[in-house]
Formats: sequence, C-alpha cells, structure tokens
Amino acid sequence: MQIKTLLVDDHAIIVDGLAALLQDHPAIVVGATTSSANFALSYLVKEPFDLLITDYSMPDMDGLALVSKAKAIVSDLKIIMLSMHDEPHIIREVMAAGVDGYILKKYARQELFHAIDAVNSGRQYWSVEVTRALLAAENANIRIPQELTDREIEVLKLLIEEFTSKQIAEKLFISERTVETHRSNLLRKTNSTNTIGLLKYALAKNLIS
Repeated sequence: MQIKTLLVDDHAIIVDGLAALLQDHPAIVVGATTSSANFALSYLVKEPFDLLITDYSMPDMDGLALVSKAKAIVSDLKIIMLSMHDEPHIIREVMAAGVDGYILKKYARQELFHAIDAVNSGRQYWSVEVTRALLAAENANIRIPQELTDREIEVLKLLIEEFTSKQIAEKLFISERTVETHRSNLLRKTNSTNTIGLLKYALAKNLIS
C-alpha cells in the first residue's frame, strides 16, 4: 500500500532533503511539496493525501493551526511534525492538536522511517528526547507554562498599542488570518478574555514598560 505524502517546510533545502530521504522508503510516494501552510491546505482540498509531514514553525500560519485545519479537511490524515523544540509545553500543545508523531529535526534522518511506520499502523511516535522531556516534567511535578513565542509577543505589543489586525498584518508581513490565530493563542495562553487582560499579562511579565 502506497502512502501519498505532502511535505511542508518553509526552507526549500529541508523539503528537498526530506523528499530525497523518503525515496528510500518502499511505501512512500511524495505527492507534493510546499513552503507554505496555506498552499498545503489547498493541496489537501484538491487531492487525497494519507500523510502530512510539516515543520512546527511556519511563516504564514502557526504549525498547530495548520494541524487543526488539515484535520478538518481530511479527518483521518496522519500528521508527523518536525521541530527544533523539545520544551514540554510545546510538546503538550502538539499532542492536544492531534499530531500523530513529533520528531526533533536533528534526528529526522534516523527516526523518520520509524515514525512513518508507526503512524501508518495506527500508533503514535515521539522522539526519545521528547519522551524524556515529558517524563522529567512529570517526575518533577512541574507546572508547564504556556510560554509565548517571539512572534506572539510582537503581536501582543501591537494589540496593546491598539493596532488593528489589518495594520498588524501589514506591519509584520503576515496575513490577517495569521494575526487572528496569534490573538486567539495569546488569549488562551494568558487566560485573558480581552485586550485589557493581555495588557495586565504584559505588565506582569515586564514585556512592556
């Protein structure tokens, strides 16, 4: 059985490397590659795919937003996420989003085939370091913080300055939809319901003076 695969990463050299690596997997057929999360979604709408392999950080859409939207289009789509991050709070977000596998980029060559075989058989796959990070957090009984990304902090500061979504999008060279995704994530992560809540959070964390 062939596994039709869509590769997504904003670095062309990584996409090309993954495509070359997957040529050695007997069941994988790379149906398309793209550097854009939005283009990835358009591919999923137009033709069937079995597996999505995507970067965590994408310029035009948050990786977790891509996962959510991709699953809404193809409910049984298998998703493996590649990332440089091994922070427990990020891993938990990925799990909650419904990702089937999470691999640290530095181990992709060694682990990708194992991850593909696992998710294709209905199991999940997490890099060894990822599992260790989660276990360490659990054993230490650590409350994992909902940390903000650099981009989210940028959006937060502009929201507090009362820029509109359109103005923020133009200023940061991203789409309005991406701004709204960041705003939604900010409200969730800071347990806020409006901009006043975001302001209180920013002051408490010394993000603004």
